[in-house]
Amino acid sequence: MLRESSQRSGTLDSLNLQGTVNPDTDSGVAHGSLLTAFAEAAVRQTDALPGLRKRIATELGPQELVDAAGIVANFQRMVRIADGCGIPLDDFTREATDDCREELGIHEYASAANTA
Repeated sequence: MLRESSQRSGTLDSLNLQGTVNPDTDSGVAHGSLLTAFAEAAVRQTDALPGLRKRIATELGPQELVDAAGIVANFQRMVRIADGCGIPLDDFTREATDDCREELGIHEYASAANTA
């Protein structure tokens, strides 16, 4: 989804998708390290989460905090439903994203077993 939306907006060339799987890599997304830390803390439910919420609200604004929380929640929802049902990628998505998934190591994720 990130690759597709960045292609449509014309920002793909300025993004480093390795930042989506490696927190030490600059993704090229504005405030990317802060947003990645927030997403990780939210998913893992760590003690850092309240401080990161406050930092995003202060540095980026309350609406941006709501937006970031909504994005994290939506991705979690989609992944949990797909994994829980064992839904494989459809042929179009599998073929269109194979190179990207290979490059990012996503083929090694447990849920990749759902797709032949």
